[in-house]
Amino acid sequence: MHSRRTDGRTPTQGACGRLSLCRRSAFRTRPNFFPDIDDKPMQLKKIAILTLAAFGLAATCTQPLAKTADEVRARCRAEHRPCVGLVLSGGGARGFAHTGVLDVIEELGIKIDVVTGTSMGSMVGGAYAAGYSAAEIRDIVLGVDWDRMMAPRADREELPWRLKVDDYKNLAVSGIEFGKDGRVKLPDSVIPSEELDLFLNDKTGPANYVNDLTELAIPFGAIATDLVSGERVVLQKDVSLGMAMRASMSLPGVFAPVVIHDRMLVDGGLLDNLPVSLAREMGADVIIAVNVGTPLLKREELGNVVTVMAQMVNLLTEQNVRQSLADLGPEDILITPDLDDFSSADLKKSDKIITRGYDAAQKVRDRLERLASPDRAQWIAWDETRKGAVMPHTRRDIHEISTVKVEGLKVANPEAILNELDIDTSRPVSNAEIDAASRRVWADGAYSSVRYRFEPGPEGTEVLVFEPKEKKPGYSSIRIGGSLETDFRDEHTFTVLLAHIWGWLNPWGAELRSEIQAGKNRRAGVEFYQPLGPGSDWFVNPSFEYSVSPFNVYENGEAIARYKNETSTAQIGLGYSIERLGYARVAAGYFSRASTRTIGVTDLSTPEVESPFVSAELLLDTLDSVNFPTKGYRFALQGQRIFDTDGPGYKNIYEANVYVPITYGRWTTLFSGKLGRSAVPSVFSLGGAFELTGSPYGRWTGSDIQLGSVRISRNISDWLGAGERTVWLGASAEAGRAYNRDEEGESGNRDWHRAVGGYVGVDSIIGPLYLMAGRTMDEGWGVYFFWGRKM
Repeated sequence: MHSRRTDGRTPTQGACGRLSLCRRSAFRTRPNFFPDIDDKPMQLKKIAILTLAAFGLAATCTQPLAKTADEVRARCRAEHRPCVGLVLSGGGARGFAHTGVLDVIEELGIKIDVVTGTSMGSMVGGAYAAGYSAAEIRDIVLGVDWDRMMAPRADREELPWRLKVDDYKNLAVSGIEFGKDGRVKLPDSVIPSEELDLFLNDKTGPANYVNDLTELAIPFGAIATDLVSGERVVLQKDVSLGMAMRASMSLPGVFAPVVIHDRMLVDGGLLDNLPVSLAREMGADVIIAVNVGTPLLKREELGNVVTVMAQMVNLLTEQNVRQSLADLGPEDILITPDLDDFSSADLKKSDKIITRGYDAAQKVRDRLERLASPDRAQWIAWDETRKGAVMPHTRRDIHEISTVKVEGLKVANPEAILNELDIDTSRPVSNAEIDAASRRVWADGAYSSVRYRFEPGPEGTEVLVFEPKEKKPGYSSIRIGGSLETDFRDEHTFTVLLAHIWGWLNPWGAELRSEIQAGKNRRAGVEFYQPLGPGSDWFVNPSFEYSVSPFNVYENGEAIARYKNETSTAQIGLGYSIERLGYARVAAGYFSRASTRTIGVTDLSTPEVESPFVSAELLLDTLDSVNFPTKGYRFALQGQRIFDTDGPGYKNIYEANVYVPITYGRWTTLFSGKLGRSAVPSVFSLGGAFELTGSPYGRWTGSDIQLGSVRISRNISDWLGAGERTVWLGASAEAGRAYNRDEEGESGNRDWHRAVGGYVGVDSIIGPLYLMAGRTMDEGWGVYFFWGRKM
């Protein structure tokens, strides 16, 4: 454990307790709170009792709410009404229907005495038990950015620059992971839980100071499954509301299991998806049960391994739900919304699913009305007490932090994490700042989540404890990338890239990266990246690279020869990471290059050139995507000085690139430009898609290059119903030239060339795919297909 404190005081430790195991209880005999309504004397007696209860409630509605089962029953008996338990099932996105049911419950003025839930039911039920209203829960659900919640990594603008650079190589976000023993390891989840953890932390923050969920505004219990023992676990004692929700909805394989008090917990739906018996144990006489579980698939729907695996989970869930339904008595109310049109993954259809829940509750409105409070004013007073019991009194958006600690790491250096968190404890710290610090560490890619909690500190302060969860496989991985380009004429390029990354080689966070690229452009290289201290922004990075790159020689628009450049480069750089923007770096090294002819008769072969060099570069990159950017910018500047080995002379090479997208609605305009100047001939090349579309790849080469382009595109996914994959329809206009300024003839021609093009692009799971056609004036037409990034 590592900590950082500014006042020298020692923080106190938080307490750990236990979880409770519960067995299903038999259906309990309940008092009859619904006598025959045709019995006139009984009606009069009931009215008298309710009138007296109203006066009693008016005097006690602001007192603490009942917590234990005995207290719950005693309160209900005093008010001469049944204890009402709200039971909300799991069902993924289908669970949004619970919010619509809550709308009707509030409309009718029904007092809820206990709440139980599983998975999504635990999220909605826990929020209601903590004091949220149905309207507030609906607003939260409708306001969630589900793309961000379920993303495999942090938003690109939050990534460190090394991961941003990988994007341009079309490397996969995840790869083949290796453990310390060198064996391939599988991840413990498909979706990282960082955004979900932060979301739950934020929304349940006021209630997370309560570690006994029976002490919420309404006593609450969530269900999880012990993945080791297979036992049903009630999350209620010695656990925060946020952690209870997180464990209860941890669907195996989708989200990583949650460890609470040394127990590995997953989704409770496997054993008790509709926790009726728990509500009875907590004191409920009458149950309002809402079942939104996914029904079993039909035989014709079981056509692949995914649906078969889903059916296996559904079978387990269906069996325990049947038992819960059998526990319901004639006085209990079962609400089953019509959700046949929705799956558990339809997160973006929350508004329609909420409406289905509301409609389903309306169908049993007459039965629900029997549970309504007889006096609306009394219910409003009770509801205000419910909403105020926890939320306002424990709400802390600003924290006085005495110490920041990092716990639970096995490989990474806690001191490096503390430096990266960069939390200033000399002043009050907001929740937003803490969330941003958590995301900063998670964005490094080495952790599945970076949870945090608060512990009591000295003199009213708090201790902030971060618990980064290191990815199980470790810090060694192989990632795969590549590209494919063709103009359906002469140029067909395919490359495959393998990158091995080995991180945390020492306490300062060193990383060794090896890359091998096969195909038309071949490359092999190794780089050692060494921060100059734990979490330091300064770094050194010695590297070596060997590459082979072919290029064509043109005459009057026709390729007359093909050559290849073989280059070897060794260098060492000193750099500085600029927050999450990019980096600045200077380097010194030595390179050798030789050009040889492979096809054709024109002999432009040159002797091998060997020379030392120095270089400087700056990269600033805030683009939200390199596939189809919609916001941010990218600016890259490079300069190199090559020294003559046989004299005091030198040659300079400069290059600058800029990309700026501007988006309005579904329309995006991307402005880009490129400038380059060199004392070495034919360093730059121009031609192909988006670089004078319609011309062959590498049509022009030169010591100087200027290129400007404008792309206008529209996201047409809404037209096509493309689901999660975005599809773009766009057009481009380009103007540019490349020439050797010290040569005559075609090679030295400084004329500007203009081109237009149109394209369709798909942001696929393997990277961007483009089909493009265009024309370069005075050159001709061209059609292109490519997979990979064009930046």
